[in-house]
Amino acid sequence: MSNKEAILEELRRSRLAIARDTTAITEEFNLLGKIKRSVKSRPLAWLGGAAALGYIFAGPKTKTLTKKVPQKGGDTTEKSASTSKDRRHWLMTAFGIFKMALPFVRPAISAYAARRLGEFSEKIGR
Repeated sequence: MSNKEAILEELRRSRLAIARDTTAITEEFNLLGKIKRSVKSRPLAWLGGAAALGYIFAGPKTKTLTKKVPQKGGDTTEKSASTSKDRRHWLMTAFGIFKMALPFVRPAISAYAARRLGEFSEKIGR
């Protein structure tokens, strides 16, 4: 092998090494891809974490207020009233979590549905 061929071979190997390193660095900095892979591998943990964070940020909605209610004779009595008049906030929180998690969970749901339909079609075909 001549000197020129050796240099060209070394240049080819260097280009391959640079391409491999560039790909590795790109994968390392691809945060969105890492998050998607993590959500696909552990969807229940992500869903539970999202629910816990939603609960922590929203906080309990059962604070009570003390109101003084005047009665006949000039006396006042104190009554406690709940500030949460209905349970809509739980439904809204669940919907928000579902809407946020759906793009990450959709591939898993599709794969599960495809597998179940395949099993069903095999069972019917017998």
